[in-house]
Amino acid sequence: MGGQILTAQYEPDLRQWASDLAELYASDTEQEDLSFLVEDLLSLTRSPINLNTARREDLERIFFLSDIQIENILFKRYVNGPFYSIFELQTVEGLPQETIRQMEPIVFLGSPVDKKQPWKMWGDIFLRSRLQLEKALGYEADEEEDAVFKGDRFKHYLRIEAQTNRPFSAGFIAEKDPGEPIFNTYLPGVDLTTGYLRYQPKAGWLREAVVGQYSMAAGQGLVVRSGMPARKSAMATSIRNRGPSFRPSLSASESTGLRGGYFTIGKGSIEMTPFFSLRHQSARIQSDSTGREWLTSIRTDGLHRTETELNQRHNVTEMAAGSKITYRDRWLTLEAGHLYYHLNKPLIPANELYNQFYFRGKTNQNTWVAYTMATRGILFFGELAMDEFSHPATWNGLVWEPAPGFSLALGYRSFPKKYQAPLAGPLSESSSFAGEQGLYVGMEWQLPGRWVVASYFDRYQFNWLKYQLNGPSNGYDWLLQGQKKLSGGQNLLVRYRHRQKPGNWTSQTPEMSLGTITHDQLKLQYTYNPEENWQSATIAQWHLVNNPEGHFRGMMLAQDLRVMALKKKLTVTCRYALFDANHFDARLYTYEPEVLYQFSVPAYSGAGSRYLLLINYKLKPYWHLWVRAGRWVYSDREESGSGYNLIPTNTKTEVTLQTRIKF
Repeated sequence: MGGQILTAQYEPDLRQWASDLAELYASDTEQEDLSFLVEDLLSLTRSPINLNTARREDLERIFFLSDIQIENILFKRYVNGPFYSIFELQTVEGLPQETIRQMEPIVFLGSPVDKKQPWKMWGDIFLRSRLQLEKALGYEADEEEDAVFKGDRFKHYLRIEAQTNRPFSAGFIAEKDPGEPIFNTYLPGVDLTTGYLRYQPKAGWLREAVVGQYSMAAGQGLVVRSGMPARKSAMATSIRNRGPSFRPSLSASESTGLRGGYFTIGKGSIEMTPFFSLRHQSARIQSDSTGREWLTSIRTDGLHRTETELNQRHNVTEMAAGSKITYRDRWLTLEAGHLYYHLNKPLIPANELYNQFYFRGKTNQNTWVAYTMATRGILFFGELAMDEFSHPATWNGLVWEPAPGFSLALGYRSFPKKYQAPLAGPLSESSSFAGEQGLYVGMEWQLPGRWVVASYFDRYQFNWLKYQLNGPSNGYDWLLQGQKKLSGGQNLLVRYRHRQKPGNWTSQTPEMSLGTITHDQLKLQYTYNPEENWQSATIAQWHLVNNPEGHFRGMMLAQDLRVMALKKKLTVTCRYALFDANHFDARLYTYEPEVLYQFSVPAYSGAGSRYLLLINYKLKPYWHLWVRAGRWVYSDREESGSGYNLIPTNTKTEVTLQTRIKF
């Protein structure tokens, strides 16, 4: 059986994939909560996949495998029978050695029928605390009243997860954000506590049952996709929504995920999953003189620090319920489902022209059908969804490998402006995706000389106004990336991205007009990873923004160095970066070294320098410790932040302590 944990030898490869995706995700959505990536990595490293029994849905958990590579693995096993060695994967068409090496710690070769073994339990405990040393304005108390933030400056996190070689597993997390009170008169407990219990028998009509927090994905995400939606990235042909249909979740994101339960029953190729969720959300509420209350918006930041935020905490109940039925065979997967959504108070956003077609009221219903079909090196997929049995929305695509090492992806999406789905998360240009049409073309090519080239082009159109877009508009997004494996553990990456986006700007008249904003981004990265106990990475980025109101530019240069000592018990990583972005629109996003299973992709904005030190020490084989310190030094300002997060200095320093105990 393969390794049960992510070894240090392969960890950089998996984290490189996650860092690339995290950078693009953060720059597109400006969200820093990347806990969904943690979920993906943890689920893979804790539960390796048996290549000899895995279905397509199991292999889809391996995020760096393309759809065509998955189909080729399944076809090779179908023709030749079970794998007896990991090296047999070298005979799979379109599967390079680097990918096989990445797979090694997260797969194993087992017999189709597992033998009865004595009862065992394993898992881990994560404890993490983070502190910003400089005190923000919100923590300052005056003579007459308490500070605006009712809690201390620490961020605390606890995660416990246990698995057994029997059908049972369980998990629990607790989290407190900076400024949130804990165990006092403002909040008698911890702001976020959640967990799950899972029962997954190996035989019988009941295939899985989960109570607690879970994630769900259906089709292409047109109705429901909790966690991370599919995103455009340098994995240019990975545009299909490959999130697990259902799985227990320990994500710390308070606004995503479902809480309740589901169970899956099935026989042969058919299975059905009823699900139910009842969770408390935080919302902004207004009322009138008659006492009638309504929601103006649902908050998604998960912060409950001030009296206002605490009064808004969990003040609305959201219910979702439905069922999904799935048919699977060797080449075809069909699914259909229905979801009912309900709020205990009506949602009535402020009456603006751009949000005329946003979800309003208390209830909504969505129905969907989806398919995946593989035939002769082509994978077809798609979904058709309806809102209240009308306003059909669709996402259809294909992935094709016309020649070994060369694959293409095509995708077309069309969402009517009246289509509403509060829990949806499809691949789209806009988060408020209703009223959008788009055509996507992607390509990946493994060239001679160990070059890998990836590119995509996405053309989209908005058929209605958007936030800060005063009319129907269109744009496009183009990315080209080349990556070459050099000798001696060297790797070169070049990525260029050009975006032409619609936007408002102030003309010479008082009216607002639509114009075009262009973004040109270039990234160069050189990594050196010899067989010795050290690694280095040099990163350079440029970001140019051009619109009728001005030309803005941002640039960043960073040097990373990682050293391992004491027989690899001690690992020290440091970074020094210089950056200069003369406008917030020209900010740059770059992944930073972090403690295990955490992802940091801050915005480099303004001018200054960045220092970072990360230490990992293995006290025992089962006990690891991390210490991380990062510091911003700005040269273009005397204070940083804004509002209650204002810091009256030009520095910002953050310290993190994390420990992991495996059992």
